[in-house]
Amino acid sequence: MKKIWKLLAAVAICIMAGSAAPVQAAGGVAVKKKTSQKQPEIDGKAGIVMDAKTGKILFEKNINEKHYPASITKILTTLVAIENNDDLYGEVTFSKEAVNELEEGSTHIGIQEGETLPLIDVLYGIMLESANEACNGAAEYTAGSNKEFVKLMNQKARELGCDHSHFVTTNGLHDDDHYVTAKDMATITKAALENDTFRKIACSRNYYITPTNKSREGRELWNHHKMVKKTMFPYDGIEGGKTGYTTRAGGTLVTFCKRNDLELICVVLQGNGYELYRDTMKMLDYAYDNYKVVTPFKEVQGIIQDNGLGILKAGNQLMPWTLQLDELKNITVLLEKNQDASKLSYRCKGKKLYIDYNGRKIGNITL
Repeated sequence: MKKIWKLLAAVAICIMAGSAAPVQAAGGVAVKKKTSQKQPEIDGKAGIVMDAKTGKILFEKNINEKHYPASITKILTTLVAIENNDDLYGEVTFSKEAVNELEEGSTHIGIQEGETLPLIDVLYGIMLESANEACNGAAEYTAGSNKEFVKLMNQKARELGCDHSHFVTTNGLHDDDHYVTAKDMATITKAALENDTFRKIACSRNYYITPTNKSREGRELWNHHKMVKKTMFPYDGIEGGKTGYTTRAGGTLVTFCKRNDLELICVVLQGNGYELYRDTMKMLDYAYDNYKVVTPFKEVQGIIQDNGLGILKAGNQLMPWTLQLDELKNITVLLEKNQDASKLSYRCKGKKLYIDYNGRKIGNITL
């Protein structure tokens, strides 16, 4: 604790010397080297485990190979719909095209032409039941058409640095030019999990859509992900995820899991049946067995203020200063299991908090 308070004093001095605005700090830093432990063998053609906070890759197999994603596409669809609509309770009225232009046998929840649902219900239909007509309705409501919505999807992917993936459909039904890599899919999922609304939807086991103008009975939705639904493959810490399948894509699966402060994103592409879940458990086991998270500010509570003066000089302006410690407690440091957390040290320069391990810089976080 003494070490922490010394650090907090240093952070206070840093802020006083720089901007006087309130601190908003949250992020993560990971050690640069990778564990030498033997990695598991998985059945899927490509797979990845990524730390959801830092983006560090903990396991990889063919992570830059292009594969068809099938319905895990809907993670990006849902995120783009959330980010491009201020009112998630706006009413979506489904067009004839939205409900009828689907491949025969593709997944749906029976939405009818002219039926009206709140957008939030539509998004639950997309993520839990993988409803393809729900994707069409959300796209038309958000951007006017599927074509314009897909432009937003590709724009978002580029913003995230996903340069090896390309999207043609909102639902992941097959198109030769619709593909992702495991690395890009994990990156998209990382961004999605930073959105509280997406997280709430994707981590739900079930959801009820109340009766509508076309449905007197309402609809009970269940998450298709067997580890989330807890019908098979029990695993400690599972939060949410998304399934996918087409004949050309094979099985695809995205899973997010959290134990203590270590949240992981796991992606499998071109897998087979239940092997998708076994692959996921193997990769998660490997990551949890070999890595750990340190949260240096987690137990610190309260506020540090200036010494009762009320103002500090920042440049030519006088303004109040307050350091909210609650905004620091989400900072994490990812280490290998065999690394000693006591070798971590922290220093502040300008508006950045630098984190060192054994005297060597491993990263920084903007305050």
